[in-house]
Amino acid sequence: MTHARSILAAVALTAAGVLSPLGAPSAAAATYCDAAIVWQNAYVAGNSSTLHPNCISSQGAGPNNAVSSLQLSLRDCHHRAIGVDGHFGPETRRVLTSVQASLGISADGVYGPQTARAMSHRRVGGGPCLRITF
Repeated sequence: MTHARSILAAVALTAAGVLSPLGAPSAAAATYCDAAIVWQNAYVAGNSSTLHPNCISSQGAGPNNAVSSLQLSLRDCHHRAIGVDGHFGPETRRVLTSVQASLGISADGVYGPQTARAMSHRRVGGGPCLRITF
């Protein structure tokens, strides 16, 4: 009877997600931003392999369309004076850090998932900028 109770307890804990032979699911790791993608009707920096905005870009990145998309959003949605050249240089880092601070998030000058969700992006077809979720 004790053995049967042990098996039932293990089954119950596994069903509840407390004991799992596979472990707990983890969030997918962010990839490198290398493309401009359309996500939830907005142009955003993303990864060309995953077609997802869960990516990271920082000073030294580019030239690529992901950085251009970021620069366009900084200019058009956050009304910052910034050139659009696809290079993530010191000016892009400075402007991004300023926008991050104004949004109340970690102002580290790195574009990643937190920044992607907090900032506004250019809407496909024009119109007001919008925020994305993922």
